[in-house]
Amino acid sequence: MRVIVDKHVDVAMRDGTRLKANVYRPDDGERHPVLLTRLPYGKDLGLATSLVDPLRAAERGYIVVAQDVRGRFRSEGTFTPFEDEFHDGYDTVEWAARLPGADGQVGMFGASYFGMTQWQAAVERPPHLKTLVPAITWGNFFRGAFRRGGALEWGLWLAWLLAAIAPDAVMRRHPHDPLALAAAGWQLAEEIDMLDSRGYWTLPLMDFRGLQNVVPSFYRQLQLTLDDPYWDRLNVDRYWSEMNLPVLVLGGWYDVFLGETLRAYKAFSGHGRPFGPRLVIGPWTHGTFSGLTGDVNFGVAASGALINLREDVTALHLRWFDAVLQGRAGTWADEAPVQIFVMGENRWRYLADWPPPDVYPWNLFLHARSGANTAGGTGVLDEVPPVDEAPDRFFYDPMNPVPTVGGPLLLAGTFRPGPLDQAPVESRPDVLCYTSAPLQENVTVMGAVSVTLHAATSAPDTDFVARLVDVYPDGRAYPLTDGILRLSAREVNWDRPADSQLRPAEPHRVYELTIDLWATANTFLAGHRIRLDITSSSFPRWDRNLNTGSSGIVSSAMAIAEQHVFHDRAHPSILHLMRL
Repeated sequence: MRVIVDKHVDVAMRDGTRLKANVYRPDDGERHPVLLTRLPYGKDLGLATSLVDPLRAAERGYIVVAQDVRGRFRSEGTFTPFEDEFHDGYDTVEWAARLPGADGQVGMFGASYFGMTQWQAAVERPPHLKTLVPAITWGNFFRGAFRRGGALEWGLWLAWLLAAIAPDAVMRRHPHDPLALAAAGWQLAEEIDMLDSRGYWTLPLMDFRGLQNVVPSFYRQLQLTLDDPYWDRLNVDRYWSEMNLPVLVLGGWYDVFLGETLRAYKAFSGHGRPFGPRLVIGPWTHGTFSGLTGDVNFGVAASGALINLREDVTALHLRWFDAVLQGRAGTWADEAPVQIFVMGENRWRYLADWPPPDVYPWNLFLHARSGANTAGGTGVLDEVPPVDEAPDRFFYDPMNPVPTVGGPLLLAGTFRPGPLDQAPVESRPDVLCYTSAPLQENVTVMGAVSVTLHAATSAPDTDFVARLVDVYPDGRAYPLTDGILRLSAREVNWDRPADSQLRPAEPHRVYELTIDLWATANTFLAGHRIRLDITSSSFPRWDRNLNTGSSGIVSSAMAIAEQHVFHDRAHPSILHLMRL
């Protein structure tokens, strides 16, 4: 089939701003559904077509539209991240539905930011929007996007803004001055190159200057309090249950937005939608649908190039759009709604729901005889509740934070995501390690992971980080999932943060804390051990708590905190898993 490509097509927004789009359409004289993606990364660059190949889609009977969002690349206007995507999304959907050859149905696709543009368009309820395929994205900025457990996603935001957003912003500032453009480009390149050794370490955080001339809105967002109405406007998760749309949600076990992916699926479940929600989770990192993740090769079938030896990511999308937009239900009609890759056993499983209905709670209690510091300490995980045990102690120094090593990351390129050996972390005295005995049989955990932690600190505020680890017989320790809680945010309701308050800690008081590690699906093979690491930092992924009660956004004064983790009869600390 011949495919016609129209580039840089004008799309007029309601305020007169003209955004640019590429349109791919079959040259067959027929009417077809439209597949739309809206992104800030360049409609003419590879990322725009990484999930859905527009030529294959056009040959399959779709019109495909890839659009530069407002203020990016060829589109007019000023780019302020996220703020204009609601109205612009609505206007673009309705424009796309009226394209020559369009049949009036529009489906959207895209990942990360251009997964979020789908949710934002759907909030406005354009009448011609019929389905969404959001991948590795979020709905609530306080659940892993801008903050997590009260801590700032410092590493994510600086890396994203500098590497993905700033280059085009620099070029737009100097369109006719090549010398100024070259100077600004070299300055930006230096900021990116020095991010891990200099930029991330900036204190106060507001003193970081690398984005002042290219993304000034960042500094305004950085200073906003949790209860600012700005966040209430941007958070779209409260609308999920009202969106009467079929959705296919894609995510990765090592994606920084995994928790939001799973929350979206659950929000769409059980509401009688015409083509119930579907969920696909692979062992993938943010934006990389590979079978090789971190240092672990999960196999060919884990790759997005050949999911379960069946189809690539484009074919998965097109099979969904065929079912919803063209009435060709095909294999979706009989297929289980949840398809997840179980790590360890390294195979896909098809499930009736998430979490699986046949899992049950499994609690492992923390113990230690004489200190759980480092992987060589006496920390133990088992099913027996504790009796009388002394608490474990460590000192957290924000001048020497525990480094981020692997996990669900989106940081500067020197920080690789995925399963990386935790030996550099677990050899530090400020990391407590609680490890099970070698397993006598395979144990599969599938579902939510959390930690009940009884802890105390000498500081008016501090952080606690928990990490679930799969320990191999040879000693390699690979992270599965993790979480953080800022002690002052212990009572915040992240669904409605505007109704909550930050509360300073009372030094040396024992608090019962819940740390959300989101979820995993992993088979701990016989001979492996289950480990839980507890510490107070993972830097530069999360900003350092300065232990003074003042925010590092505006302060650089630091103090060392003495931390205690309790595991006795009155104060049990527990790892909560779901076992199959």
